Amino acid sequence: MPFAQIQYKDIYFDPKVQEMCISPSFECPFYDHSWSCPPNSPYLEKALSTYTDFYLIYSMFDLESYIKKEKERTNRSEFFIKNTFLLTKSFESNDLENEFKLFLAQYDKKYKKRLLLYDGTCKYCKKQNAGVCTFDSGEPCRFPQEKRFSMESIGIEVISTVRDLREKFNIEYPSNKYHYRFGLACFK
Repeated sequence: MPFAQIQYKDIYFDPKVQEMCISPSFECPFYDHSWSCPPNSPYLEKALSTYTDFYLIYSMFDLESYIKKEKERTNRSEFFIKNTFLLTKSFESNDLENEFKLFLAQYDKKYKKRLLLYDGTCKYCKKQNAGVCTFDSGEPCRFPQEKRFSMESIGIEVISTVRDLREKFNIEYPSNKYHYRFGLACFK
């Protein structure tokens, strides 16, 4: 099971991470269109400092093999295949959620509160076949207790956090061979 216990001090926080969702060169389509994305997501550095146990959880997909098979099957360029994967298949995949389920099923410590941080925008409504996020309609969140913030949306600089923990995970990161998705389980 791909996870490692880490310490609070291993997590890089920076309020500017929340601003990366919108810049002159890039605007995330979920920025200000989701209850879980900036500018609607809180900066949680101080709140996370009150938690005691942290587990970085990840999923890993062999992107190199996938690209090779898709090139043979479709005769598309590597660039096209990689970007199509990242924009569609990766976004729809349940791999990280499955790793969270496996981790939580074996987590046996008692806790008063937990916070699970995923990657990307919250996909809970879609996974429940409830439609799109209610943010743009002005309605309250359908599942406020299940709302899924990403690590980035609350101010965690994921690349720096993971890069410094590569050896603990025994992974090559960043990688041209694998596509990783990261989440964080926090308990107190």
